[in-house]
Amino acid sequence: MSSDPRLHTRLQQLRNLGIVAHVDAGKTTLTERILFYAGRIHAIGEVHEGNTTTDSDPLEQKHGITIRAAAVGCAWREHRLTLLDTPGHLDFTLEVERSLRVLDGAVVVLDGARGVEPQTETVWRQADQHGVPRLVFVNKLDRPGASFELACRSVEERLGAHVLPVVLPRYDREARLVGVLDVVRRVALSFEGARGATVATHALDEGERAVVEHARERLVDACASFDDAFLAEHLERGEASTERLVATLRAGSLARRFVLALAGAAYADLGVQPLLDAIAAYLPSPLDRGAVRDVVTGAAHPPDPSAPLVALAFKTAIDTHGARSFVRVYAGTLTKGAEVWLAREARRVRIGRLVRLFADEVEEIGEARAGEVCAVVGARIGLGETLSSAETRAVLDALEVPEPVVTLAIEPRTRSDRERLPSAIGALTIEDPSLVARTDPETGQLLLSGLGELHLAVALEQLEARHGVRVQSGAPRVAYRETIAACHELEHRHVKQSGGPGQFAVVRLRVAPRESGAGNRFVDAVRQGEIPRAFVPGVETGVRRALAAGPLTRSPVVDVEITLLGGAFHPNDSSELAFAIASEAATRQALRHAQPLLLEPVAHLTLRSPEGAVGALVAELAQRRGRVTGIDATSLEHVVSASAPLAELFGWTSRVRSASAGRASCAMELAGYERVPERALSSAIERAG
Repeated sequence: MSSDPRLHTRLQQLRNLGIVAHVDAGKTTLTERILFYAGRIHAIGEVHEGNTTTDSDPLEQKHGITIRAAAVGCAWREHRLTLLDTPGHLDFTLEVERSLRVLDGAVVVLDGARGVEPQTETVWRQADQHGVPRLVFVNKLDRPGASFELACRSVEERLGAHVLPVVLPRYDREARLVGVLDVVRRVALSFEGARGATVATHALDEGERAVVEHARERLVDACASFDDAFLAEHLERGEASTERLVATLRAGSLARRFVLALAGAAYADLGVQPLLDAIAAYLPSPLDRGAVRDVVTGAAHPPDPSAPLVALAFKTAIDTHGARSFVRVYAGTLTKGAEVWLAREARRVRIGRLVRLFADEVEEIGEARAGEVCAVVGARIGLGETLSSAETRAVLDALEVPEPVVTLAIEPRTRSDRERLPSAIGALTIEDPSLVARTDPETGQLLLSGLGELHLAVALEQLEARHGVRVQSGAPRVAYRETIAACHELEHRHVKQSGGPGQFAVVRLRVAPRESGAGNRFVDAVRQGEIPRAFVPGVETGVRRALAAGPLTRSPVVDVEITLLGGAFHPNDSSELAFAIASEAATRQALRHAQPLLLEPVAHLTLRSPEGAVGALVAELAQRRGRVTGIDATSLEHVVSASAPLAELFGWTSRVRSASAGRASCAMELAGYERVPERALSSAIERAG
C-alpha cells in the first residue's frame, strides 16, 4: 500500500454505492434529493415531470421508470460519493447486477406501505452474491398505511437480515410525518427552509425519549454481541461513547452482521440528510472492501494508486459521441494515453479519452485512481473485460448475463431501415448483452430475445428513437426448453461413399435424464480400441449440436447426460467429421425415444389490488394457468402471491391496470422452468413453432 497518508485518507473518504429497490419505491426521487442537498444540482427535478438528473433518456422520461443505470457524483462533508441509480423493473435486472458487481455498498429503498417487494428480494440476493454491505431507507412514510416497523420486520422475515434502526420517523399529534429521531445522537431532527435544506436539532420530549432509548438499547446489545472491546468499554464506563458506538455499528455493517435502517420521505424532503450522514459513517470505502483477486493466479491486487493497474469494464453505452465503457479501477491508476492489456480479448488497447460521468454529462479527466469509477471513450471494451498492465495481465471474475426468455420476430419497414438495422441492433446488444439477436435458419426472420415484454418494447423504441430504424414485430414468444423423462440406448451407422474418400462412423450412445438444473453432461465410456481418441471430440461436437434443437419444438435440450458407449471405425474412411455427423443423428434419434418433455418458463407473481378488483383478477389468473400460493389482506389492499407460465402472461400487466382502474399492480420474477402439462402441450408446441 502507498505510504502517502494523503492517498490513504482520500481512499477512506470515497463511497461507491448503488441506489436499488423495487420499481416505484422512490430511488430516482431519493437520488435527486441527495444531489440537491449535496449541492451538486440547484433545482430538484421530479419523476412525474420527466426532468430528473439520472433519468435523462427520453424513453425513461416517457415511461417514468429507470431503464439504464446512471452514474452521478457529489460531495458530502469531507466524503466523495459516486452513486448509481439503478432500474427497479425485473426486465432490466442486468443493469443492477453489473452495478452491484463493481460498487462497494448499496442503499436499499423500501416503500413504507409495502415493505419488501419481489424485486427487492432479487436485488438483495444480488447484493449478497457480491458481498455488498447495505443500508435500508424506508421511504414514503408520509403516505397512508405506511409503517416503519412493519417495513423493517418484512426485511427480517423475508430476507433474513438483522435490522437495527438508527433513525426513526417522527410524527406530530395528527400522525403527520414532521421529521426523524436520531437514535445514535439522541436528538430529534426537522427539515426547514427551502426544500428542507436546513436541518434543525431539537431535544427529545418525554415520549420520544422512551422510544429512542428502547431503540438505542437494541443497538448497544447488537454491538456488545459483535465486539468484545465495545462490551468492555460499555461495562467499564456504564455506557460506551457515541464515537465507539458509531465505530462498532460501522464494523458490524461492513461485516454484514446487521443492516442499519433509516426512515424518511424523499418526495416530502424529509430524512435525506441523515441518510447521507449514514452513507458516510456506515458504508465501506474502497479500503474497507480490500483487494480483488486474480481468478487465474490468485494474486491479490490492493486498492493502491501506485500499484500495477487492475480495472473492470462493467457497462458500455453508445451514443452520437461513440462508445463509452464504464470502468471501475481497483488497483493502480488508469491514465489517458496509456496502453493497457485486455485479458479476455488478449490484446492491447490505447486509452484515448477518459471522462468522469454525471448522468448524460461528461467531464474530461487525465487519470482515474484506485477506487474510482470513470469511462473510457472511443475504445470499445467488452462487458466484464479486465484492464491491466501488460506485465500483470490480470483476470477478474466476469459478469454473468441472464438468459433471455421472450422472443420477437422483427422486420424493417423500409429499405432504408433494412440497411441501418444491423448496426443499430449491434449497438443495442453491445450496450445490453441480455438482448440477443439471431436469424431464424428456417424463415430468415430476425429474432430479438430479451428478459420480458417491457424489455423488448423499450428495445424497439430505442431502435427508432436513437437509431432512426423503424420495425414491425410479431407476437412475442417465450423461450421453451426440452428435456427427457427416460433412458434410451441407440446405435447409429453413418456410411457415405462419393467416389473419393468415404465417410464411416458407428456410434453407440445412451441418453439419460439428470436432475432439474444440473445441466448437460457428456461422458466418454468407450472401451479402448473401439473408437480412436482422436475422434471422440467429434462425437461430443455432434452431441452438442443435437442438444441445441430438441425433437418437440427445436428448443435447447437441458439436464441430459449423453454417454458414448462404443462404436466402430474404418482405418481409411473414418474422420472426426464423420463421427460428428453420426453422433448428431444418433442423439436426435435417442432423444425422440426417451420420452421428451417440453419445459416452459414460469414467473412468480405478486399482485397488489384493492378488494373490489382482486376476485376478478384471481379468476382470470386461473384461466391463464396460474396457481395462487397465498393471499394477505390489509386495510388498504390484498396481496396475492401466485405463479403462472410466462407464455400466458402477455398483456397481463395491462389487464391488471384496466381491471382495477389503475389501482392494482403486478410484479413478476422469473422462477424457473416447469414441465408443460399434457392438456396444454399441443398449444405450446404450436406457439413455439
